[in-house]
Formats: sequence, structure tokens, C-alpha cells
Amino acid sequence: MIRFYRSQYPQENVVIEALYDGCDEPKSIHPLDEYAPSEVAVVMGVYKKNVPASFKRGNVIARQKESGGRVLVLETGYINRGSGPENHYALGWDGLNGRADFRNAGSLPDRADKLGVELKSRISGHEVILCGQVPWDASVDFSDHKAWLKESAGALLDWGCKVVFRPHPLAILPPIPGCGYSVGGKFIDALHDTHCVVTFNSNSAVEAVIEGVPVIATDRGSMAWAVANHALMDVKAPLLPNRQQWLNDIAYAQWNVEELRSGEAWAHIARK
Repeated sequence: MIRFYRSQYPQENVVIEALYDGCDEPKSIHPLDEYAPSEVAVVMGVYKKNVPASFKRGNVIARQKESGGRVLVLETGYINRGSGPENHYALGWDGLNGRADFRNAGSLPDRADKLGVELKSRISGHEVILCGQVPWDASVDFSDHKAWLKESAGALLDWGCKVVFRPHPLAILPPIPGCGYSVGGKFIDALHDTHCVVTFNSNSAVEAVIEGVPVIATDRGSMAWAVANHALMDVKAPLLPNRQQWLNDIAYAQWNVEELRSGEAWAHIARK
């Protein structure tokens, strides 16, 4: 039995119910406070220890794991992000972002072609953009994100880098001493003079890699991990490997509402 759990947010229920419609296995759908053990629990989002609105789905996830069942997580996608039916949503087993299993290794290029994404030629610039994230988000709330930013900035400055700190638009953290400060506008517009982008595991790494900017991602939860440098010292000569297979794979990690409803996404993620 596949047990789906509705969100408290109507726009998320559009996504959940689309996947429900596309699931061709025995299934049921319930509020988050009606947990029962099942082979698979499907939820939108994960637990965030500093966000009370996430506690009910966190309870579902924890109890499902305790029962020995699997968890299928829907989340905001990585390319064509947003919260509308035309946007894409990640769909992966038992984790978030780079810690999920999307059944996508070695994917064909058909879905990447549909996205119409152009992998840009490498940019040569002078700035190192240090990307902030939302400190209470699930992707970083197991770490001390502010301390990571401070320590990373210090190391980069010690190596003589021209560092520009760019906080997340939903968490405008204050400037970091010794660093430039970039707020507002589109992220890709800030990349014109960039040598490298440094992140913990931000989706800005995905955008940067597409735009031809080498990335350092220090946490394997990054969706650009496969094409990123992983150590801060790599800033001296960051690599930008061939990105086509990475793009093929990431295209099979996300689906729009029509693809969820049609059963295309379910057929992919549920295959044995």
C-alpha cells in the first residue's frame, strides 16, 4: 500500500494529488496527523527542526522509518523552480536533494533536451561568490551555517581571494568583514565576473554550473556534487568538468505537475 499525506498548504496539495493520480498501485491519501504504517509514505517536504509547520510531516517520516517502510519525498525542483503547475518538483527516495535516490544515474538526454537548458561556456572572472543559505532550512539545519560562512570567508580571504558574500533572499544575513556584499537582483546576473561560486549545498550551485562557473560545494547534499569541487582549497584552480551527463541525471530527478499526474514520474521512480 502507498500512503500519501496531504500538506497544510493548498499549493502543495496540487502537487501531491497529481502524483497520487499518477500512481497505479494500491493507495490512499490522508492528513498528516493520520499516520499509519505502510510500504511507502509520500510527503511533500521534510522535517525542519526550527520550523514548527514541518513537525507533523517530520513525525510521519520518523515513524515510517521506525516501521521499516520507505519514504518518497516531493520537494521544490532544481531547474525551472517555483510553486506553480508549470514548475518542476523533485521526487526522490528516503532523503532530500543529494541525499535522495532519484533512480537517475546514467539517464538518457531526452528530459534534459525537453528542459531546453543551454550549458554555457566557462566564464573567467575574478570574484569568488560565497553563497548564504536559509539557516533554518532542512538542507543546512544539521550544521551551524553562520559559522560555516564565517570560517569559509576567513579561509578564502587568507588565500587572497576577492570574496563577495551573497546572502539568500529569504535570509538576508549581514555583511561578512573583508568581503563584498551582493543583495537583490537575479543570481545569474551576479556571475559576470566570477572565478568560482562557493556553497555548502545551495541550489545556486546548479545555476552556476549551468552558467559556466566552477563550483565548490562542501556538502554532498548539493545537487551539483557530481560536477563540483569539494574542498575550499580548490578555489586556486577550480575544475569545471563535462556537465552533460549531470544535466541528463538532474532532469530525471524532477517532474512537472502534468508528468506527475500522467504516471510518467511514478513509472520512473517506482521501477524495480
